[in-house]
Amino acid sequence: MSYMDHKNTYGVFGAFVSNKYSKKELYNNGIDENGFFQSIKKGWVSANLLDKNIKDRFFKTKNGITICFDGVQYSTINEEDFFKKYNEENSSFLKDLKGTYSGFILDENNGSLHLFNDPLSTKNIYYFFDKNIGFVFANKLHKISAFLKKQKISYSVNNDAIYMMALYGFLLEDNTYINEVKKLPYASILTYSIDENTISNKTWHSFTNKTVPVTINDAEKRIDTLFVKAVKDSWSKDNDNKHITLLSGGMDARTNAIVAKEIGFNNISSITFGQKDSKDIKYAREIAKGEGFLHKERFLETPMYLLDNIIENYVKPNDGMIMFHSSAHTSSTIRNTNSTIRNTNVSNYSNLHTGQIGDALFGSFSTQNYNFIKNRGSIGYTGFVSDNKLLDKIECLPEVLKKYQDLGLELFTYEQRIINATIYGDRSLSDVIDNSSPFYDLELINYCLSIPNAYKQFQKIYFSWLSKYHKNTLKYKWDKINMKPSNDLKIKYGKILKKYYNGGKKYFNLNYESMNPYQIWLKDFPVVIETFNFIVEEELSKNILDNDVKQDLLNIYRNNIFEYRNKFAVVTSLLAIKLHFDS
Repeated sequence: MSYMDHKNTYGVFGAFVSNKYSKKELYNNGIDENGFFQSIKKGWVSANLLDKNIKDRFFKTKNGITICFDGVQYSTINEEDFFKKYNEENSSFLKDLKGTYSGFILDENNGSLHLFNDPLSTKNIYYFFDKNIGFVFANKLHKISAFLKKQKISYSVNNDAIYMMALYGFLLEDNTYINEVKKLPYASILTYSIDENTISNKTWHSFTNKTVPVTINDAEKRIDTLFVKAVKDSWSKDNDNKHITLLSGGMDARTNAIVAKEIGFNNISSITFGQKDSKDIKYAREIAKGEGFLHKERFLETPMYLLDNIIENYVKPNDGMIMFHSSAHTSSTIRNTNSTIRNTNVSNYSNLHTGQIGDALFGSFSTQNYNFIKNRGSIGYTGFVSDNKLLDKIECLPEVLKKYQDLGLELFTYEQRIINATIYGDRSLSDVIDNSSPFYDLELINYCLSIPNAYKQFQKIYFSWLSKYHKNTLKYKWDKINMKPSNDLKIKYGKILKKYYNGGKKYFNLNYESMNPYQIWLKDFPVVIETFNFIVEEELSKNILDNDVKQDLLNIYRNNIFEYRNKFAVVTSLLAIKLHFDS
């Protein structure tokens, strides 16, 4: 199956380049859109907006001002308010928005363009800037690379990005695969002066974890107030009182769904995917039955879905910015529910509810005094990188390590692992449906960051809060311990026991508990590695990368890292280069 129709990809695009090209040539040779288009003297902007949450999304021009909002917002600022507030406050009102979004404001009256996004950068904006050429932006990196290729505008490979993907499985900071293109940082308002051809960026929020003293009872109460409001905000956006949520054996998705039911949301459908006999499938089924959800399952018994048009289905949707297999199970399930899950079609829903990043809020990454210099090989998604000479190839790495040596692991988790990796699972579905998680709520995140670290050890406050306010979430088994998380001893020692039990099975190459047991799958289905070998050989034969980079990628690929993560990472980096640079 080839379920992506890239002729109808959604998003935003704009170009303001030198007079070497006419506007007509720019548009015809650029990225054709089926949606809105606004041309001005020195360039143009366009948008083809997803037909979900249409009361929030808009593209409108009024008195020389064009505003595009792409996403979902929970604030009370409506379409007309955008224009009123912009006329009164310029772009500063954008910091008052709440939700998951990105967009732009084009002001023909003063020759300015403002790009903006939310505090987790859930909907990307990329931009190209050159003082002699001009400015280009889009929500998809491949739209910019395609435009630059068609316009014969020179751009170059970012070797740092190649090594980051191959070694860590994601890209740090604002890096992309293109040296001349950056990713808009989270909570930003970037202003481009069309007449002066200059840019400036203003960040209106930064994460901080300065502890604020509070009793655990007061902390639990405040968390509940914020969480319940966040659930109401997100679930209220669904059309026709129909809701669909992911569900697994974990805590975060169940907490979202069960609390939503408790506060009055009904007609909830749930989806689970994984090995037929996995705890994810078993526990999610028990939760759905107990809570009365209309439950559907997709069994993943083989890894063959990973080979289904890899570049179109798994690399292109998120521009190769995360290892393709890390979002493939969700993407392949949700994008093609008509064939993967009987009698389910996500096109009938506005939002896909998840439990994304919940564990981060309650202590999973709150380790104190984490040594980034010593542990620089362990900060990625691939596992432990032991070759320091390869890590030395990432020129920007020392600066990043120094920054987080001061800021700590928790802030690294939010600013790097979550924004530059985890949320790409959502972005992979941006042409299909809006993703929603109450744990994205900025006020909730900020509050959890301020909680004393003692409350977050072993996620203590997570379970004490649920025990006090939402007991139903704890009456089902949790896949991290294979028991009901009913007391501190089970939670603390159950994790340790399962870790060593599963670890021993993995060490001896026995079947182990996992939603996607790649270590077993890829041994049982050699065609996957054979396909990867072919891709690596073919892509390394091209004259795009330097020879020393090619050799390093080959060496990384040949290593033996658990679950073949190095192979997925190298294949992703090579297919990303193919996507953005191959003619």
